[in-house]
Amino acid sequence: MFAKFKKYLLETDFVLLGTVLVLAFIGVISIYSAGYNPYTQETDSYYKRQLVWLLLGLISFFVMSYINYRKLVRLVPIIYGLGLLVLLIVLVLGHIKMGAQRWIGIGPFRLQPSEIFKIIWVLTLAWLFMDFDGKKLDLLTIIKKSWMLIPPFFLVYEQPDLGTSLTYVAVWGMLLLVLGIKRHVFIIAILAVLIILPVAWHNMHDYQRTRILVFAGLVQDKKGDGYHAEQSKVAVGSGGINGKGFLGGTQAHLSFLPESHTDFIFAVLNEEHGLIGGTTIILLFLFLIFKILNIAIKSKEASGKLIAISVACYVFFQFIVNSGMTVGILPIVGIPMPFVSYGGTSLLSFFTMMGLVNSVQLRRYSITE
Repeated sequence: MFAKFKKYLLETDFVLLGTVLVLAFIGVISIYSAGYNPYTQETDSYYKRQLVWLLLGLISFFVMSYINYRKLVRLVPIIYGLGLLVLLIVLVLGHIKMGAQRWIGIGPFRLQPSEIFKIIWVLTLAWLFMDFDGKKLDLLTIIKKSWMLIPPFFLVYEQPDLGTSLTYVAVWGMLLLVLGIKRHVFIIAILAVLIILPVAWHNMHDYQRTRILVFAGLVQDKKGDGYHAEQSKVAVGSGGINGKGFLGGTQAHLSFLPESHTDFIFAVLNEEHGLIGGTTIILLFLFLIFKILNIAIKSKEASGKLIAISVACYVFFQFIVNSGMTVGILPIVGIPMPFVSYGGTSLLSFFTMMGLVNSVQLRRYSITE
């Protein structure tokens, strides 16, 4: 077993690993800065916790690389069922914070099962579509293969966590577009969205509706529900080309920017490192997505391709939404920036997904065990 592990270790895609480590360390530095108090010249402990989760994520990366991803795909019915059970437990016994019931306490750690379920959802999509024959998907096929989206979506939405539940839908939809859908499916999907929108709007929480109205410019509330978005744009714009320098930002340090270490970490980075820093992050994410898709192309086996494509979709969607809401081109939703935002379970989940991608990379030329 040790010889096999050593072999996989030496064949690991260190470009893939190196890219996510750079993003993660940028995140730790930004989290350190976000918690810095210029008056006491001290910072909070969030960055230390993130470092602990980074170590756990690195361990998970190599463990998942060693495990044959095909074995996990075959176990999807069991893994998916256990995942739903944990999401149900969260609604009954989960830890409540800021009006949301999303966490389970395990010793000194608090896990967010909805983040862990992203890994399960990637495997589930590979299991559902592994028999894809290259033909464009018709409506009946999509319905048959996508019913497994409904339970996790509603269980997470009820926490309430609209942002994370939307990631399941987005990755599902993006994968369908990659595989190819027939024209009539696209038309039906548009009509379905138009029908569902009023129902979804009626069932949203008040703060969710207000965020959309503020984004659309239908409500001017820069001191109330629009405060987050306004302060984020101020932080990004004040950074200029070169930024104010490390620990030189004011929006986060003087407590103008709420949730600066989580949802708005990209604003902190732009304020302190300017357009240069923001562009660097964008280029790193684009390179990472390209790298993952390249692994998908080289894989000779269907479920491996699907895993890599789904992970690329996750990284792309969360990066676009998080950065978009930071600069004001998308409404604010609770979706963290992969590897960069503070959040232990999110960091662990994305490193685990990278381990799955590396597992595909290590077995890319084989269609058997």
